Amino acid sequence: MKIGLAGYSGSGVTSVLALFSQDLGLLGRHGSPEIRSIKLHDPRLQRLTELFNPRKVTPVQLDIVELGDLRPERGGGLRKETVGRAAGLDALAVVLRGFEAPMSPRIRSPEELMKEMSSLFDEFTLTDMMPVEGRLERLEKEGKGSSREASLLKRIRARLEDGESVRSMGLTPDEDRSIAGYQFLTRTPLYVLVNVGEDGAGKVQYPELEATCVSDGIGYMEICGKAELELLEIPEEERAVFQEELGLGLSSKDRFITGAFELIDLITFFTVGEDEVRGWTVPNGIKAAEAAGKIHSDLQRGFIRAEVLPWDDCLALGGLAAAKETGRLRIEGKEYILKDGEIFHVRFNV
Repeated sequence: MKIGLAGYSGSGVTSVLALFSQDLGLLGRHGSPEIRSIKLHDPRLQRLTELFNPRKVTPVQLDIVELGDLRPERGGGLRKETVGRAAGLDALAVVLRGFEAPMSPRIRSPEELMKEMSSLFDEFTLTDMMPVEGRLERLEKEGKGSSREASLLKRIRARLEDGESVRSMGLTPDEDRSIAGYQFLTRTPLYVLVNVGEDGAGKVQYPELEATCVSDGIGYMEICGKAELELLEIPEEERAVFQEELGLGLSSKDRFITGAFELIDLITFFTVGEDEVRGWTVPNGIKAAEAAGKIHSDLQRGFIRAEVLPWDDCLALGGLAAAKETGRLRIEGKEYILKDGEIFHVRFNV
């Protein structure tokens, strides 16, 4: 899973990356954009590891990518280097400044944040418009202005001209797949993170902004970056007490990961054995053969059947052998819809 992190200068993007990756070495850095990988803690994976005692354990990994300079190119749209770093994102998280700063020694109003968010979205829209215009121009020159591709791109152009996102178009799965190569920013699931001051810790400071985001299908979360970064300097076993005093509850990192899974609509399945116990993330509703392809393309190409078992049944029965003996290990075909938390073993022949 790969999530982009973006925001205007002064919003605390690097601090948010330091918080989520728990890398305090990022603070005060003024270099090129960074990427950090986070291994996600999953209690289910831990329990399966205890049962199978494998030689290797591979948890699900989340890559967080700073998109860098959000200053637009002349004429609008993000810089080419920024767009390049946004390739292949599963979601985009936008950081807004909600804390006091030297250039603005007061808490920002909801209207100011709405204006800043709208400004960022306008840049995303202009960025998406450019390849659409370029491709339509080429199709017209080739005499393909009435093709299915051109028709879809014209619909997308009209949507963008109205200030709407590709994400909200309700495209069919086939249409969605056909434009995947464009890496549209407004097609990418969006998460808004408001970085608030310590006075805003543990409560929603911008309910109007939250309501707007929720109604538009955008994830929303407020974090207190400064306070939580200070907590990272305290021994881990002592943090819970201070978190409770500040009213922070779950860490922003954990809340963000949970929210991202819900926003992107992902599930986790497991492969288990003596060699390795591993977690995999795939879109909710994925078919067995497609899920096999996430492990290795040969598994999808030569898919015969899948052996499937809920992870908690595996624990209760004491392993796969017992599950097979009792008939709890199910045999499913390539059209089977995988469910969250299932153990998945593929039989194939290439």
